Amino acid sequence: MLPMEAIELDSFRRVHEDDTFWCGTLLGGCGGQLTTKLYTDRACHFAHYPDPAGLPHVCGRRSRGVDSADHLYVRSAAAAWLAGCGEQATFDYTRTEGAPIGSIVDVRWRHGALRVHLDQAVAPVWDCAVEPVLGTMVPVDRDTLIRRWYVHRIRLNSVGTARHVQIGTEAFARPIEWFALDECEMTERGLSTPAIEKIVQARTAPRPSLWSPGKARKVAEPEARARALLRRLVYARSRIESVPVVKQVCADIENLTDVDGELQEQLETAVRYARAWLVEQGEERRKLFDNLNKAVAEQKPGRVRRLLMCVNATAAEDHTDAESAVYERATTYFESLDDLIRDAVEAEADTEKAAHRAAARVRNALQRLRGYDAYTPNLRSQVEELARSAVLAGELLTRVEARRVEVWKKRAARRPQDQLRVARRYWIQRSCPRCNAQQGKACVLVEGPNSGKPRKDGHNERMQLELDERKAARELARQQKKARQEVEASAERMQPAPEAHENEVSPARPLQEQRLQSGRKGQAHEARVKAAARLHHQVPRGDWYRMTCPRCYAGPDKLCENDDRVGPSAKRQLPHDERLRRVLESSDRSVPGKHQRGAREERRHQAPPPVRAEARLPRPRRREREPQETAGSAARTWHAKEVTCPKCQVGPDLPCVPRGLHHERVEWAKEFTRKLWG
Repeated sequence: MLPMEAIELDSFRRVHEDDTFWCGTLLGGCGGQLTTKLYTDRACHFAHYPDPAGLPHVCGRRSRGVDSADHLYVRSAAAAWLAGCGEQATFDYTRTEGAPIGSIVDVRWRHGALRVHLDQAVAPVWDCAVEPVLGTMVPVDRDTLIRRWYVHRIRLNSVGTARHVQIGTEAFARPIEWFALDECEMTERGLSTPAIEKIVQARTAPRPSLWSPGKARKVAEPEARARALLRRLVYARSRIESVPVVKQVCADIENLTDVDGELQEQLETAVRYARAWLVEQGEERRKLFDNLNKAVAEQKPGRVRRLLMCVNATAAEDHTDAESAVYERATTYFESLDDLIRDAVEAEADTEKAAHRAAARVRNALQRLRGYDAYTPNLRSQVEELARSAVLAGELLTRVEARRVEVWKKRAARRPQDQLRVARRYWIQRSCPRCNAQQGKACVLVEGPNSGKPRKDGHNERMQLELDERKAARELARQQKKARQEVEASAERMQPAPEAHENEVSPARPLQEQRLQSGRKGQAHEARVKAAARLHHQVPRGDWYRMTCPRCYAGPDKLCENDDRVGPSAKRQLPHDERLRRVLESSDRSVPGKHQRGAREERRHQAPPPVRAEARLPRPRRREREPQETAGSAARTWHAKEVTCPKCQVGPDLPCVPRGLHHERVEWAKEFTRKLWG
């Protein structure tokens, strides 16, 4: 391969300065000597030496593209492959029926032979000792594929300045699978690829039995043959769409005798529908050749190429004179194109194939995304692949598919929406604001072709309700804790400090005893702070309802309204703290415990010195409290079933719906008990 760039041609000349170049006869050339032409405004190329007489040089070579030497690359690759297998091959470029050199390459060795058809100049012969290998543009009809199970294909790919050979296996209703030459081998069946082993195994495997073993029912021979022909006719029409097979089966059914009754009516109906189908196929075939003739007249090489491939796949046999003339004219026109146009047509065909593959990827991606109606981070790669493939597919997508792609693009334009994580037992208790799923029902998809079907997880809008309620509960608990701390601080400020005597001097005590006393003082201080926080313990029960409540305006001797839902009833079993604080601050109330505190102070000064800590007698066990009445008492423990559930609003002594007790109901009972006990 001569480099086409000027800077590369300089290096090429230095490397091959002692070599000569000749117009190869195996390439269709004249055999004359060549020289290299260097250009900066166009591609560099080989050229013949000028004639000494000044006459123009005449050379029979017309094709100068890289594919014009494919038969030589095939010979080189086949020789190396067979040499690796221990075989020595001979090659022949046969000029059959006036075909140009390079159309056919015959490869022969001791145990076999292959004929490689690189173009359509010579039709392949199937029933002979030489196994045909077809180029990518050589047609083969579907009946041949069905009868032979498979055919071999060959293609050459440009890698640098060389061409690499690949062998393909084409079978009916299967895409062509390509393999490197090193992956192929010669067997008793001939040239074999890894795909052929699967095809042969699938064809030769016994069919599974469709009935249980037992005594088979005897069926008359004409009836059995009629049913077999019916099955074959259905297969030929719907599975392989073969016109010759349908014609043959219809003729066999019409020649069938000794069949009557309902089965005969089925046969007549099947033949009638088959004849109508053949008429439709004939009309499609006529349109196909009309389009091919029109494409040749309009000189559209890309369309001619596509229609030729369609003709080779569906109507390669039984051509009429008019069809043969159209086909020959189209083939001649396509072969007369120069290399640049052919390369452009091949590039267009490759682009079209890439578009079809992209459309298939789009449909697969949409099928995988049917179960989602939100764009989450784990779908990022799939949605990006969907967008890229949709650009390549272009107009091959239907309007419905294009709309679904646009929906996913709009979702991707926004940031991915993370899926909230809330236990199902919590969010299932709420109704969904997005899909309107009722309480106890799972969420459903609201967009896409699967709308209305169950969703894998709940919608974020439904889970957000649960998270918002939890946040509000935490904020309420924080506010209540802050209020209790303020009450404790105010009660501590209201507690009078003990009066100390100026002349009183405490006797000296050991260090261990002083530490013990300081610890007791700290515990006593904590106890006083806790007692100060419980206002209903500081106010005698008889004074609770003596004054009007400044919060709910309940009159004297009237219970306070349960405006903060402390407990299950409409009335509070404890008065509001504002009411108790008002009683504490009133001047007409006697201060309880004043004389007792004075007596305790006097006894403390008269008490003997305390005993050392290690010699102190054990403290007697606290006497258990007698069980007190809980109804209407402030000293009781509330259970979850005795309060109203704040989540499902179920009253006392009733179970939560749909089952069990809600966590919020249990926590509410505990909170109410803490309020009663401080």
